[in-house]
Amino acid sequence: MATVAGIKIKTKVAKVRNPLFLDEKYTGGEPIWPEEAKDWPQDKFDNLLRRSFYYYNYYYSQKDCKKYVVEWMKSVAEFSKDEIKAFERAADKSIPMTACSLIMAHRAGMHLRPQHIEFLDKCVLEAIATASSEPLEDEVPAAKPEAYKPTIQDRLAEKTSELIGDLEGKYDDVETFKAYDWFTTNNVVQSQLGKYEALYQKRKDELQAAQTKKDPQLVEGYSHYKAADFKKRIAWIDSLLEAVEQYRGVKKATKKARIKKAPSKEKLVSKIKYAKTDTTLKIVSINPAEILGANELWVYNIKTRKLGKYVADALQGPLGIKGTTIIGFDESKSVCKTLRKPEEKLKEFAKAGKIQLRKFLEEIKATETKLNGRIGLDTLLLKVA
Repeated sequence: MATVAGIKIKTKVAKVRNPLFLDEKYTGGEPIWPEEAKDWPQDKFDNLLRRSFYYYNYYYSQKDCKKYVVEWMKSVAEFSKDEIKAFERAADKSIPMTACSLIMAHRAGMHLRPQHIEFLDKCVLEAIATASSEPLEDEVPAAKPEAYKPTIQDRLAEKTSELIGDLEGKYDDVETFKAYDWFTTNNVVQSQLGKYEALYQKRKDELQAAQTKKDPQLVEGYSHYKAADFKKRIAWIDSLLEAVEQYRGVKKATKKARIKKAPSKEKLVSKIKYAKTDTTLKIVSINPAEILGANELWVYNIKTRKLGKYVADALQGPLGIKGTTIIGFDESKSVCKTLRKPEEKLKEFAKAGKIQLRKFLEEIKATETKLNGRIGLDTLLLKVA
């Protein structure tokens, strides 16, 4: 309290706003469970539970909720003190957000059903199992738990859960909600569209079963619905399912085609069999990878003494290899001739330049035969151009 001219004046204290819940004007406040909710049919119960999940997923994390899980563990008297301490030591991420949301909804008045209690027990015990069994005080510190690393599928499922929660908030907006715009704005992943279809197709089937009075339990669950309510909700779901199909078609049309990676040169020539060297002629074959993309290939068959030249076809070239066969050559121009004195002629061939090689085969006096593309263990790969 400040003093001015001897008079005490009360100092104004600025109000501090909690920024955590500023978005509640868009998302709505925390769902509160009335006492009669414990007797609701499953569909009506799950509808409010989904809204609760959306709210807690939006505003809270496992770290925020863990202390409330501990409170619940102490209240049910099913867990020993050692188990509670082990749970407190466990990493925050070891307890799923779904379990945390159930506890938060329970604090807001929701009666836990048997399947919820079974699920919570399972999650808590799994979290306890990840914690070190050694005490933290007066002992060696417990090992730091391994950081939680969600997979891509985990991230997609979590994102889809959040979006479905948002979509549930639009369920009552039957007049102005535009489903296709919502899918586009949220950039919903194509692979997750089936989950939206399955959920709302099931909802539609339930509405129709209640409307036509085929299922007494559903009739009771939807007893507060009038004929107009059924009509509006079913029309909303039909519009949503139609938007899913339209959005899926657009996604397929705009999806980039996956470009298949071209195989490496080593892989393309891995199956070819050829003579790597000839000690008598003192000739070493070139690397077969050099044939790929070449316009000419000179070969020599050690067994038949035939010197040949493959020439790339003007349309199907350049030369390539498929398995153990040369491809892309001109069958009319790719020929071979038998050498009478291979050692002398091949030495001459090795010294010949580009100009001499143009008429090298023509000057050999022997019968010309066509090459068939097959390469074997008797074939030396001499030169490419």
